[in-house]
Parts: sequence; C-alpha cells; structure tokens
Amino acid sequence: MFRINLKFRLTILVIAVCISLLHAQEKATMQIFTNKVKNTVSPNLHGIFFEEISHGGEGGLYAEMIQNRGFEESRIPPGAVLEGNMLNPNPNKKPHYNLNGKASNFKLPWPVKSAMPYWSTKSTGDGSVEAILREDNPLNAATPQSAQIKVNKLSNNGADYFLNEGFWGINAKKGEEYQLSFYTKTGEDYKGPLSVVLLSADGKEIAQYTFTKLTNKAWKKYTCKLIPTTTDGAASFAFKFGSTGSIWFDFVSLFPSKTFKNRPNGLRSDLAQYLADLKPAFVRWPGGCFVEGINVESAPNWKTSIGPIEQRPGTFSVWGYWSSDGFGYHEYLQFCEDINADALYVFNAGVSCEFRSGTFISEEALQPVIDDVLDAIEYAIGPVNSKWGSVRAKNGHPKPFPLKYIEVGNEQHGPWYAKRYNRFHEAIKTKYPDLKIISSMGIGDVNKRTLDSIKVTDMADEHAYKSAYWSFTNYDHFDKYKRGDYELYVGEYATNAGVGSGNLQAALNDATYILSMENNGDLVKMSSYAPLFENVNTKHWPVNLIKFKSDSSFARISYYTIQLMNDHRADENLQVQFSIAPTSSKIPKYKGSIGLATWDTQTEYRNIEVIQNGNTVYKSDFTNNAQEWNMVRGSWEVKENAIAQTAQGPQRLMVLNNKSFDTYTLKLQARKLSGTNAFIIPFAVTDANNMLRAHIGSYVNANAVFEIVSDGSVSNISASKRLRQPIESGKWYDIQLVVELDKVSCYLNDSLLMTFTEPQKLFGLAGRDKTSGELIIKMVNGADQDYETEFDLNGETELNGQITAYTIQAESVKAENSFTNPREYIPVKTQTPITIGKKFKYRFPKNSITALRIPVKK
Repeated sequence: MFRINLKFRLTILVIAVCISLLHAQEKATMQIFTNKVKNTVSPNLHGIFFEEISHGGEGGLYAEMIQNRGFEESRIPPGAVLEGNMLNPNPNKKPHYNLNGKASNFKLPWPVKSAMPYWSTKSTGDGSVEAILREDNPLNAATPQSAQIKVNKLSNNGADYFLNEGFWGINAKKGEEYQLSFYTKTGEDYKGPLSVVLLSADGKEIAQYTFTKLTNKAWKKYTCKLIPTTTDGAASFAFKFGSTGSIWFDFVSLFPSKTFKNRPNGLRSDLAQYLADLKPAFVRWPGGCFVEGINVESAPNWKTSIGPIEQRPGTFSVWGYWSSDGFGYHEYLQFCEDINADALYVFNAGVSCEFRSGTFISEEALQPVIDDVLDAIEYAIGPVNSKWGSVRAKNGHPKPFPLKYIEVGNEQHGPWYAKRYNRFHEAIKTKYPDLKIISSMGIGDVNKRTLDSIKVTDMADEHAYKSAYWSFTNYDHFDKYKRGDYELYVGEYATNAGVGSGNLQAALNDATYILSMENNGDLVKMSSYAPLFENVNTKHWPVNLIKFKSDSSFARISYYTIQLMNDHRADENLQVQFSIAPTSSKIPKYKGSIGLATWDTQTEYRNIEVIQNGNTVYKSDFTNNAQEWNMVRGSWEVKENAIAQTAQGPQRLMVLNNKSFDTYTLKLQARKLSGTNAFIIPFAVTDANNMLRAHIGSYVNANAVFEIVSDGSVSNISASKRLRQPIESGKWYDIQLVVELDKVSCYLNDSLLMTFTEPQKLFGLAGRDKTSGELIIKMVNGADQDYETEFDLNGETELNGQITAYTIQAESVKAENSFTNPREYIPVKTQTPITIGKKFKYRFPKNSITALRIPVKK
C-alpha cells in the first residue's frame, strides 16, 4: 500500500510540475524615477504617409467608383515607349543619376490589354454594339481620348450595354444615393433614349435612370442620381441604349453621396475614418516612390492636379497604373485640415526613382523646378492677393491650409543629391523661414555621406522596412545615433518580412520599434507607417496597414498598435531601471519537423540523422523510404541513396512527414551541384509555409544566416555571417544543427559557423501625461509566456487609485484581423484596483501590447 501511495503521489507531483512549467510566468522589475525626466516625447511623433500604391487612392481612399473614367488608361506615359509588352521609360538612354553616367535598363510590364481597359460591351439578346477608342474632337486637352459606341442593332429580347466593372466591383447599397455625371455627344443617327443603370453581379438592373432627349452634337454634361433597390458589393455600371446609331462618351464619374465630411469629389468614408481615428499629427503626401515617377517626364505635377477634375491629365504611378489625380494637391490639403493634421508635402527634386530609370533634370535646368515648389507653397499658405493664393481662393479656400513641412525628394541620397537639396533649402527658407525642410536619406538609416554634404537640414528622413525580430535585437538602434543639429523623421517604417502578409508578430515588432523611438524622444520627432492601404485585388507591397475591397475593409493589428501608442503617448519619459530575470522556462522554442530546401540552386542531400538524448531517432533511407518525405516544391529525385533537387527557383522544399522534434542534433551531408546559392536546412517546421531555416551560402553563396518563413514570407532573424570561402560545387559538406531549448548552433565541417539565440522580447518604458498627471507605462511582451513585472516608484510620487490597462493580445503570433472578423484583435480596456503606495505588480500576458494609466499623487 505504501508503495502504491508513494507512486501515486509522485505521479501527481510530476503532473503538477509539468502544469506549472507549461503555465509558468517569467519575472521582471522596473524601477521608475518619477523625479527624473529622461526626455520629452514629441506631440508630432505619429503621423500618416499616403502614397498611390496597391490602388490605395485610386479605387480606395478616393471615392470615385468608375475605373478609367476618362478612357485615358491605355495612354503611354510621357517620355516612355512600349516595346512589346514592356514599358521602357528611358528609350533615349539618358544617364541615371547614380550610375556614373550610365543609363538604367529598367523596364516594367505594361498592364493594359485593351484599348479601353475596364470597359466592355454586352448584349443580352441578339443586338450588336461596338466600342471604338477615338482621339479626334476631344473633350479637352487633358482627356484626349473618348469612347465612340456604334449601336448597330438592338436586341429584340434583351438589352445592350456599355459596361464599366468599377474597381473590382462597385459597392451599391440599397436606398443610398450615387451621383453620376458624364459627357456625351451623339451622331445624327442616334435618336435616344439613353439609360444609365447599376447591374448586380448576376446581371439584374438594381438602379436605373433614363435620359429621353439626347441630340447634342457637341460635348454636353449630364447628371443624375442612382438609387439601388438592393445591396450588391460586386455591382457594375452601364449605359443602356434605346436606339441604333453612334454616341460618344467621356469622363464618366460615379460617386457615393455620402463621402467623408460629405465633400464633393470626396473620400470613401470608411477608409478616411480609419485615418482620422489615428489622430495623426501630420500627413505626408504624395510619396514615396510615386512622387519620383518612372522618369522625370511622368513624375507628378501639383499644378495639373488642381482645378476641374475633367481637366486633370492624371499621373502614371511607378506601381504600374494610372492615377486620375482626383485626390490632388488641393484635396490633400483639405483632408489635412478636415482631420486637424499638418501637411507634409513631398516634391519631386528633378530626379526620377533610383530603382526605375533614375533620369534627372540637370543642375543648369533646375531653377524652374525650384520655382514650381515655391508656387506650391504659395498655393497652400500664400495670401489671397498672391498669384497662387488667389487660385486657392478661387478654388473655394481663401484661408491658408496647414502646410508646415516640405520634403525635398524621396529616397535620394549622397553628395549629388545634397548639392541640389542645398539649392532647394536656400530658396525655400529665404521666402518661407518658418517651414521645416526635410532631407532624404535614401532607403535605410541616416546616410552619413548625405548628411555631411548637406549644409543644414531641419530634419532627416530615415526609412525602416525591417524583418521579424529586428526590432527585438536592435532596440538600441537610435541610442547609438550621434546627436547633431537636426531632428529625425522616420518617414516610412514597418515590419514587413517574416510576418506573412501581416500578423501579431508584425505588430509586436512595430510596437517595440515605436517604444525605441519614444525612448529617444530627444532625436526622433516624427514617424509614419507605410504603406497605408491595400486593395486586396491588386497588391504591390507585402505588408500594408489597412486592407479593403469595394464593400468592406479592416485594419490590421499594427493599426491598432499605432493608435494605442498615440492615444497613450506620454509627454515626457522618465528614467527607469528595467531588468528581466533569467528564464525559468523549460519549454522548447523550436519544436517541429525538419526539411531540406534550396533557392535557385541544385543540391544533393544524404545521410540525414536526428539524435535525441544520445539515441538516433531518425535516419534517412531515400532508396527504400523516400515516401517518408513530402516533396512540396521543386524537382526531387533519388540518386544513390541521396536526394537531389534539380529545379531552379525559390523555396524548393521537402519536409519529413509526421515527425516532430524539440531538442536534438540534426546531422546531414550536402553537395552543391550548380546554381546561385547553396544549402538551406529547415527546422521547427510546422507546415510547408512556416519554419525556421539555416541558410548556408545565402546572398549569392557568400554568407550564412538564420531565417524565418511565416506564411511563405522569408526574412533573416540573425545577422548575416560572411563565409570564409564560397561553397564549392561537387564537394560533400558535413552539416550539423544543435537545437537546444532556446538556442540553435550550426556547424559546417565540424566548425561552428553561426548561432541563433532567442532574443529578448520584453520591452517597456514609463512616462508622464502632464495634463492628467497620470503615470503611463507601456510594455511589449513578444514572448510566448506571461511576465509578472514588479514596479517600484522612486521619488516623491505614489500610486493613487486603480490601474487602467489597454491591451492587445492573442494566443498566437499569427493572429490577425480579417474581413470576417475586422475587430477581433483590438485594445481591450480593463481596470485593476491597487493599494496606495509605491509598489505594485502587473502581469503582462504573452504576445501582448499594453498601455497602463495610473493616477499618482505627491
């Protein structure tokens, strides 16, 4: 009996220990020196950056519902020529500004497949309708193309339409008004009538209006309202013909009556409201790469983006489609005013995108560009009796707009750029000394060569597109910056690699990055996430903040993270001592299967062996048991008990089926046959699109690095290590991965090549809201376990009331909002009583972003 009870008790104890380990919480402490201010935090820290990318404006924020409304989208952009199905923006081989006088060979696919994209004819009976693109007798010079419709025969038992599909559907809502306008003229043979309709996805007419008399031989504008009888998010618009003959159309426009602030030519309400709800201090516009153009001839021009919308020729975006410029310079400035944000206008500095043609206007010919920028500033803030101030007043806004910042170009860098920056800076400051002028630093950190060549700058613009874990391992990034006579603006930032198309992992990294900016408030004064919008039907960037389609939208967790950080931004940071206790967790971090992979390389693998606790738990036998492996991508074949991957391309992969390992040693041999890189050894594989990898021979067979694959998105999670020499083709190499609880070591031919250790994932700071007097504590816990943190107030201040917490949290770092559940992961408010005094404890859940507000008294 004693033995049985002892065995039972030991079993219960083991179970209890296991449960305790599974639910263990880690420990941390933060001492807050309430009498010592570290730095102030800029009230302008959080702004927004809008660029025309992924149809974020055209078919997105800009509420126009007709795509290719002016029939101009088959036009070739200025300065470019079409060569087959490729657009050449630099046919004359003009030199690239940063290629030592050489021309760029950049070309981009031409997306247009018809003369009138997004328009088509349709007869539901036996009718005959023909659409012809015309370039004679245009409506005006800005819209030189129009559509001629020849109705050769009307259907006896149906209808004859000229259709527009909208931007992947038109969102028709039952009972709501839509404002239609178009220009038309008729031939002698067209007697009318003409109907305009909204068609449901299944072809039914759900809104209709008929113009009975159409006999004008010159262009004439017609307007009406359309009110759908049912809701359909995938509707289309159509002209419906009541006569044979010829009729011409141009500039067909359809807007919902309910736009943001009910402005005509306005913005889509739900998308604009997202931006307003962020309470941005400023709006950066119009780019980004968009402002640079594919060449200097096609770069955006603010003067052609104001005035009557039918007289705006549009801009061809570097992202491969036309922008109508309906959301132009005036509308941008008006939007800033509507949401109480300052305007940050970025202008083209006489040079096109470095990653496109890179063509430029010479120094000798730059003065008209400088004059154009001064005109833009005058339009925004000049007096009504000035030339361009009077134009602003004529356009309905005599009061100056809130333009406070000017940025000289986008992502240009180096002494060449600095020389022209100095010219712009001098000209602008001479006339407008109160404007803050921002200099570009290229893509990445502050560029020392650029900064040293600039005479003076108010603010430098750093761009920070980072991968998963970068913010964790580089929290001190801004601490290392030498302070100078300039401020820092992080004009574009995002965690956009190794996070799928965006998830909680991205938000945790973004939150950590924001804390690092706040922690360096003496230097970092402004920031803006990028890109803002993604129409899910046309994606040009891997990770975007707000996703939408014609009838719905959602904001990612990173959006609510930025909102949380801005809503609870302290006015001043307090000095703290923050320490994290050594981990007590015994839970393995890298549980999963193993794999073999290549990237643009042909490779053989053999003798795969997994060893746990000194025992071999798996050994490969490709000759007899190749079916143990799932050949996911690539061309895999057995060769003399080795497995060879012989296809070119990225992400070639095979995974060991139905196996999972946690702490172990993986041994194998690998031989490169040919190709660009060398060996990729996946581990912690959960499925074909999620894993960690040791990549030996990365970056053209020159480096080694640990990588993460998250929903197919790949990024580095360690610093790249230079190989002593490239991997030789035809030679067998011994590879070994030693996978521990939170550390992985990679050996090549028995020599340690690289090591990855799970980084710190708990970060926090404390500050004060000077208006309310509250203590604000913000904490990011990116770990997979809770952290109980003890806080100690050092100073005259003591706690006085209850903790109000705002927390974003999920069980998995892969969590994300969706169209189905658009607000599944948002800040949740809770309140916790605390004892008056100087100490308290708070438990920060795993995978969480938290802001605490605590009343205090002296």
